[in-house]
Amino acid sequence: MKVYTFFFFSVFISLHGQAPKPELTQDFWNNPSFVRSFMGDYGFRSDIEPRVSKSEQNVLGEVIAKAENQLEEAITYLEKKVDEKSSPALDYALGTMYYQISRLSAAQGAYKKAIDKFPTFLRAHKNLGLVLLNLGNLDQASKSLTKAISLGDGDGITYIALGYCHLSLERYLSAENAYRMGMLLLPDSKDARNGLVNCFLYTERFPEALALLDELLHQDPQDTFCHRARAEVLQALKKEKKAVVSLETLKRMGKLKLADYMVLGDLYHNLELFDQSLRIYEEAITKKNKLPLRSYVRVARILISRGSYQDGFSYLEKIEKIFGKGYSDEDEKEIRLLQAEVMRATGKDEDAHKILTTLVTQHPLEGKAHLILGQLALNKQEFIEAGIRFDRAAQDPDYKTPALLEHARMLVSNQKYKKAIELLEEAQAHEPQKRVEKYLGSINNLLISSRIRF
Repeated sequence: MKVYTFFFFSVFISLHGQAPKPELTQDFWNNPSFVRSFMGDYGFRSDIEPRVSKSEQNVLGEVIAKAENQLEEAITYLEKKVDEKSSPALDYALGTMYYQISRLSAAQGAYKKAIDKFPTFLRAHKNLGLVLLNLGNLDQASKSLTKAISLGDGDGITYIALGYCHLSLERYLSAENAYRMGMLLLPDSKDARNGLVNCFLYTERFPEALALLDELLHQDPQDTFCHRARAEVLQALKKEKKAVVSLETLKRMGKLKLADYMVLGDLYHNLELFDQSLRIYEEAITKKNKLPLRSYVRVARILISRGSYQDGFSYLEKIEKIFGKGYSDEDEKEIRLLQAEVMRATGKDEDAHKILTTLVTQHPLEGKAHLILGQLALNKQEFIEAGIRFDRAAQDPDYKTPALLEHARMLVSNQKYKKAIELLEEAQAHEPQKRVEKYLGSINNLLISSRIRF
């Protein structure tokens, strides 16, 4: 029968790549080399491999026979044969069988017992490291894998697993060294090369990352990880046009992830190719799978901030249609604020006022809503109402400065310079700005002039 080997990486995933498929070994348990590796007549190294007595060889033979069709029964049989005096090879075999049925903690214990009995047991150290990796104990896994390497292990998989541990633990230089060895021993390993790319990305060595990615794409132009990572590197290098090309290539390949659509739309926006950015944003919201609602609200905000009010409002309507009422109070508040901004920018002040008045009954401390309501009241020369709204907006730390400035400007227009100066000084204490300092000086001069006249 075919059995998965021990070297299954359920968590062995590079940050952007896919988990490699478990490696298969034909007839693993009934292969004679499995027994010979413990007996000393097949690559035996007395310094790193324990000996097996004649009786224990027979036990292993029986275990192999049972394991072919009855693995659980083989485990039960072997458990009765393992004790403090038995060969570490039996503990090792038991640990491997535990792994076959996903009893990782038991496998860990068996390998540790094998190592306690025979501290230089290379394969036990290696397999213990891989079990610990699967259990998420990456620090201890790295120590076990390092020990296996120090004992002479030269398997590329060991180096790649060690690189993954170091990378996850933010030991980037150690990870880089391990991945380089992994690439040397397994040149075709995607995990090794992707891990090395990630080391470059995390240490912001973007030119090196780009050079490696270009080399890898020359070898395999269809590699999606490399195209996506290349786009990330090009963005970091401020080469946005080339980043667009990488993401558009993924799009043509049908491999563009949903989050990539947002990145691509943002790139087009930064390049002021607004029609293309809108096209990409529109595609993103029609996808079956959805990002968090805030990602789409952010798009609407981008559209509105660049003056594309109709597009922004249309996007908001699509958000509401697609998500229905399946969003939080905070998300709904954000949507209503954006809708009010569009209404106000397009001259529909009454509609904006209606939205915002409803909003502040639900969120009395929302500074932005009070600020806009104050501005709407000021436009209608309703100075008392405007002052009340600006005062309330100033209670929100995020809108304190703009609310104080708007209030101060209103007071200046009504020649109430002293009160305006007080508000400007408060604004400066909260968030110093040179332009406000200059404005404050001008108002002080106006106050002095008004006193001289009178």
